[in-house]
Amino acid sequence: MMRHSVVAVALFAAGIAVGLASSEMLHAQAPAFVTKQLLHTDLANLPGQEVLVSASTWQPGHRLPLHMHPDGHEFTYVIEGEQTLEIDGEGTKVVKAGEMLYTPPGVVHYGRNASDKELKTLVLRIKPKDKPILVEVKR
Repeated sequence: MMRHSVVAVALFAAGIAVGLASSEMLHAQAPAFVTKQLLHTDLANLPGQEVLVSASTWQPGHRLPLHMHPDGHEFTYVIEGEQTLEIDGEGTKVVKAGEMLYTPPGVVHYGRNASDKELKTLVLRIKPKDKPILVEVKR
């Protein structure tokens, strides 16, 4: 009888351990920010210029650092959710699904997902090949 009780307790404990491990795997968080580059090519009729197109997924609460794009043009299309941008000289802008925002070269800004839902964006950048995509701004 004692042996059956020990086996039952051991099986019960094993079941709890398996349940907890499964729960952890099911509730594991996705990375806060994932970007996939879709296109990176030179622009034939604009020597020294290139275009980059990327798709990004932002988890709720994720924020990029304060930055600018030196000599680069950035076009952001929100596929799903909404993106909140803080733009020097303009303040806060919220771009919702189906809307697009243009950020001119040298404008200091940052984007974030201030919502409780996932955000998906498509970003097109046109920039000089010899310049970085972005430069962080320290304040």
